Amino acid sequence: MMRKIIYGFINILSVLIIVAAVIVLCIVLMTKPGEPPNIFGYTALRVTTGSMEPTYGVDTLILVKETDPAAISEGDVISFYSSDPALDGAVNTHRVVEVRKDGDNYMYVTKGDANNVPDMYDVNSKYLIGKVVASSLVIGKISRLCANPLIFVPVILIPLAIMLIANVVHTCRLAKKIAKEETEAAVREAIDEIKQKKNAKENQK
Repeated sequence: MMRKIIYGFINILSVLIIVAAVIVLCIVLMTKPGEPPNIFGYTALRVTTGSMEPTYGVDTLILVKETDPAAISEGDVISFYSSDPALDGAVNTHRVVEVRKDGDNYMYVTKGDANNVPDMYDVNSKYLIGKVVASSLVIGKISRLCANPLIFVPVILIPLAIMLIANVVHTCRLAKKIAKEETEAAVREAIDEIKQKKNAKENQK
């Protein structure tokens, strides 16, 4: 009984992993080059520098929610496409220390929690990705490990392939078993029918 439960759990887990992988792959393929993947208005990013320590350490996974620029206020941590030439339009995540209106757009003065001075270039709201609403250092560390081919292949890809092969083999065996049972049932039914006809003829004599 326990073996069946474990096997069923593995089957469900493998299916969920495959579905998740397919969804993520589709989202990544449909995302424009240079833009982070967006799932229902949320974007997951991994912190790569220490500019936001101790709030967000290196490798922390942050969840960024697409937010109306007018709803951003001082103290919020936002992710945006940086105007700093040194970053070449890369995504940056810093805290808003000042907000001001500039025509139809908003301008945000940002600063890393670990930095002594605000960023040199203000952030135009048209480059806003969203506001950070959640974070996890543990998940970030795991995602970094999974992104490493030396970890991903032996720890995730190979076990997943084994589970898929095992599922296929199990399904084929089950299909053969069902086909065999159906054939045997059909044969028994045919034999019973022949016997009934034979008995009917004997009774008529």
